[in-house]
Amino acid sequence: MKRILIITAMAASLFWSGCQKDLDTYEGESGIYFDHMDKAIQPLLRADTIPFAWGQIAGEILEGKISLQINLIGNVADYDRKFQVKVLETVIPEELKGKMENAVEGVDYQPFETECIIPANEVSTKLDITLLRTEVLQTESRALTIALQESDELKFLYSRELVDKNDNRRRIDLQRVIVMDETLPQPDWWWGDINNIFGDYSMKKAITICDVMGIDRQKWLSDDFGQQTSYIRFIGQHMQRWLDEQNPPVYEEDGETPMEMGPDSQY
Repeated sequence: MKRILIITAMAASLFWSGCQKDLDTYEGESGIYFDHMDKAIQPLLRADTIPFAWGQIAGEILEGKISLQINLIGNVADYDRKFQVKVLETVIPEELKGKMENAVEGVDYQPFETECIIPANEVSTKLDITLLRTEVLQTESRALTIALQESDELKFLYSRELVDKNDNRRRIDLQRVIVMDETLPQPDWWWGDINNIFGDYSMKKAITICDVMGIDRQKWLSDDFGQQTSYIRFIGQHMQRWLDEQNPPVYEEDGETPMEMGPDSQY
């Protein structure tokens, strides 16, 4: 009996010791970092870059909102903790010089509050930014770089690093680069007989068709849209009549070639 009691006491001691170990809490510093982005977005550009494709949004919409999540590392607190963000000059890759410029406050985005707060008892916060659509985006992209700033209470404790081809290192979870443009990619269904209806693809032509016909650009890009052959033929003929009526004429992206539909839409 005595032996059973000793074994029971030892087991209880080990159990309590294990519980205490599980209950240990982090007692170090606290930090901040930008939430990891959707894996479907990251491969498109650099790993700290968020594309904002105005080309896939209806032409009459001139403002767009983007929300950046900032996460906490460490323990929550029962009081608000403040930190700053800062707009930095974007480092334009060599291959994009002449095609990309830095965004300008009041022109490409609305001024926003640069003091952020991790609220009491919370583990993250949001930074909301209003982006503005301008005509220049049809020929050039605009980039807005936003970087976290350390505070006494919120440090840089974590970030993945990216090394470029020149061996430059970048801590990619401490900044976000928002790149705006008017890109509207060629739909997968625009080939073969569609060339006879719409003619050769150009982004300006696609945008013009969507705007004149009131077509939702997300639906335009879908495979289902390309299966509506009769409707596409109607669009081609209607657009050719519309183009013929424009004075001055509508030109292609080169500013010299008159825009026109394909031979099956001529009359």
